[in-house]
Order: sequence, then C-alpha cells, then structure tokens
Amino acid sequence: MLPRVPASEYFRRVARIEGELDVEALRESLARPVWDLLDRGGKRWRPVLGMLTYEALGGRGEDVVKLMSIPELIHNGTLIVDDVEDGSDYRRGKPCIHKIYGEDIAINAGNTLYYLPVAALLAEHQLPADLELTLLRIYVEEMVRLSIGQALDIAWHRSVGGVPGEDGYLTMCSLKTGSLARMPVRMACALARADGKVEEALSRFSTSIAVAFQIQDDLLNLVGDEALYGKEIGGDIREGKRTLMVIHALRRLPREKSERLLRILEMRTSDRALISEGIGLIRESGAIEYSRAVAERMVEESWRGVEQHLREGRAKELLRGLAEYLVSRSR
Repeated sequence: MLPRVPASEYFRRVARIEGELDVEALRESLARPVWDLLDRGGKRWRPVLGMLTYEALGGRGEDVVKLMSIPELIHNGTLIVDDVEDGSDYRRGKPCIHKIYGEDIAINAGNTLYYLPVAALLAEHQLPADLELTLLRIYVEEMVRLSIGQALDIAWHRSVGGVPGEDGYLTMCSLKTGSLARMPVRMACALARADGKVEEALSRFSTSIAVAFQIQDDLLNLVGDEALYGKEIGGDIREGKRTLMVIHALRRLPREKSERLLRILEMRTSDRALISEGIGLIRESGAIEYSRAVAERMVEESWRGVEQHLREGRAKELLRGLAEYLVSRSR
C-alpha cells in the first residue's frame, strides 16, 4: 500500500528505483490525491468478498487481508480515471480528484493504483513461484477484461455502435464491474488450492453479484437519495449512459417517447428539467421495477450454484448476506 507520507526507501523497494528521487513531489502528486479519495470511505465490499470466500473454503480471512486489498485499491484508481473520462464533478460527496488536483495528476494517480498494490505485495511477500504466477495471471486477465468493459461503456454513451441489447449490456457489466469482484474470489480459490469446478462456480457468483451491484448503482443514480448516494442524481442521463433501465425503456416506450428519451441522452445536458424528464420516461416504462427484478434474480440463481461448494458456517452466511446487501443498498 502507498504510505500517506512515503519515503524514498518505499519507492526503491517496490519499484527498484535507482538515482535521486524528489520525494516531496511524489507526496504531493501521488500520495496526497490517492489518500484524499481513500479517506472519503467507500463500500469496500471487494476485500470482504475475497476474505469471506477464502474462509468459506477453509482458510483464515485475516491471513489474506493485504492480498484482498489489491482489487479495492485498483477500484479506487478506476474511479479517479472514470471521473475524468465522464466529466464528473463529485465523488463520495466531495469534488472529484481531478477537480482538486488537475486532470494530469488525477490520471497518473489513478493509473498508479492499477499497478502499485501488486508491486508492493510482490516486494513484501515471498510466495511459492507457482502461486505467484497464478495470482499474476488472474490479475492480468481481469485487468484486461476491465479495460474492454470500460471501452464498451464509453463507446455506447458516446453513441458509437448504437444502443446495445440487454445481453450486451450485461456482458459489459460482467467485464467492467465483474472483473474486480472476480479478482479477489479467484485469488482466494488459488490460495485455498480449490479445484477448477469450485473456482468456476465462485467466479460466476462473484460476477453475478457485481453485475447486480452495478444495476443497483445505476438505479440509485436515477431514483436514489443524493445525500446518501454521494453523487449527483441523474448523472448517467447527463453522460448519456446506456444502462439496463435505459435499454429497457427504449424498447418498451412508444416510439415517440423512446425517440425523445434517446434525444435527451444524446444532448449530454446538465439541464435539470431535461434530466427529470428523462428519468420520468424511464420510470413510465417500468424499467425501474424490471431492473430490480433482474438484479435480484441474478443473485438468487448464482447463489444456488455456489452454496454447495462452501463450508457451513459464519463465512458462508456472511457471503449470502453480502450478496443480498449489494442488491438492496441505498448508497
């Protein structure tokens, strides 16, 4: 992990850097913006998911705390970069990192969080060579999937390739959001030496709860409480995002209203009246209720496929509770 006040020895150890380092510059342009975001909190369910999975497979969750922090730190890096890409103003109730420190510092800090946690882990822990290779392979595979999912999301809300179908949207979510849920679960399976069948079932489960989490996040963006949500309500309308609610609404609304909703999305408008109109059209289509049902069904079906592979006990019960929370939360 990146210290709040890193010394030159830290960078030399994790990155094998030689030569003189301007540590004060690194503190201001790297550590400070990173910790600014981390100190704002967050749900931090990904490390919990990984630790509970490891425990439900027979391990001790406290033994893998540092390893399971990797996807959460990467996630925070993606938030910093996403906010630049989306032109967002607020994150977790405060101005986005790029609004405070500038886009150049924000992008570099976000990108650093993609790699630094893994480098620090390898520098500080001696793992068996085969296990280290497996963990690195999982990391690389899921990072590539994350980037592919983000590319699809950006293309769609920039109107490149038209409006996706529901299956296409769910695939995008399984890549963009699912990657950082699968990563800790697959790592837990590797550490527990679980067989391929167990890893496959747990990967499906983690993907499903991540997609359900994304659907719930998109719902909150339209109908949530802004004070609890921590981001602007209707931001997805302003950004023209093709969420599951939008896809369903465009399919179910009468042609005239469907075309009107699409026009509002393509305006990239900050006009509150237009954003409210767009949300009203989505509500009218029944997309809110439909999307909630999709998310709940995904979690329930994936749990039935995984519960037989988990040891009975506290960890298994908490995993089920975590999945239910992610699809019913209000923030």
